[in-house]
Amino acid sequence: MTGVETFILQLCVAQKRLGIRSTIAIDLRSREEVGRIANENGIAVFDLAEGETLARGRQGKLTKLLTRLRRVRAIGKLQRLHDVMHIHAVGIAGLEGFLASWSSPLIVTHHATLSWYSKYWNVVSSITFWLERRYADRVVFPYSTAAEEMIGRGISRSQMTVIPFCVDEAAFEGVARKPLPGQLTLIMSARMFGGKGHMELLGAMGQLHSQYPMLRAILIGDGPTRPEIEAEILRLDLSEVVECRGRVDHRHVPAVMRSGHVVVLPSYMEGEMFPLCLLEGMALGLPAIGTRIAGIPDIIADGETGILVEPRDLTGLARAIEKFIVDTDFLERARMSAQVRFRSRYGAGAVARAYAEAYKLAQMGSKRI
Repeated sequence: MTGVETFILQLCVAQKRLGIRSTIAIDLRSREEVGRIANENGIAVFDLAEGETLARGRQGKLTKLLTRLRRVRAIGKLQRLHDVMHIHAVGIAGLEGFLASWSSPLIVTHHATLSWYSKYWNVVSSITFWLERRYADRVVFPYSTAAEEMIGRGISRSQMTVIPFCVDEAAFEGVARKPLPGQLTLIMSARMFGGKGHMELLGAMGQLHSQYPMLRAILIGDGPTRPEIEAEILRLDLSEVVECRGRVDHRHVPAVMRSGHVVVLPSYMEGEMFPLCLLEGMALGLPAIGTRIAGIPDIIADGETGILVEPRDLTGLARAIEKFIVDTDFLERARMSAQVRFRSRYGAGAVARAYAEAYKLAQMGSKRI
């Protein structure tokens, strides 16, 4: 389950508390956790993969076309039971949703920038983006720089809305414990993919461990680079201080995070957007260490709720970690400021209300009414 699915689930749960009924239409193959968490929270899920088969070659192209047409028909039937179509797009995606939404107000939330998506652009992308420019009543990005990029590509400023991603404050409640003098446990919750910054974090830990023996790190997540990461832990002799938890059910992530003191994401990954793991940590009073890329500088108020470092700057990362160990007053101020910033900006309740307003504006100005 990626940040996209995590955000959608937490938004739907918060919307339910506001009296907004949502149905998630999603291909559930390899996303069983999404369906399970949605059902536990009373959120309806429509499985777009049900009854589908994917073939290859020439037959595969026909099968994909028929699959799209079946999905358009299914989403169209579903849409008639709802007031607004809300498409979540990684890049330029959601063609079936656009084709099925002729009679419904339409809002699109983007989970990746156009500059990242450009190398994947194809004919279907061009058609989908034309439909978005022509028919979307509201287009949403989580931070302003990404929104301006979309405006530069033809989305009108009147269509564009900036609404940050969110974390459900009901799930991430409470405050993590303060560390003992000289103690610091870092939490990194991220898929183990190249560019997320795991190796840089281990390098910084290697620099600091001998001087600060009570420094620890917990890694949440799994992925293709896990063998490389575990080999580096052994090479740097960090087995006693770095723990790889692997994949953790999202319902159990808050408990793991409460055992830490600072959340860290030294990412330089192309396509990074507005990482929820930083918001999750801040919800629990964990200050954050992150890099100056994508929406991370919008999340972390440098020197107030955490520290920003340059991507791949191992020395800068080590200094940021050390700052939290030696400057206990700064750590305490950052703990309080992080939770205040989260509550005012990134709580699911506030974001759900912002989307409710966007839905109303979409209905008022719908191009299909």
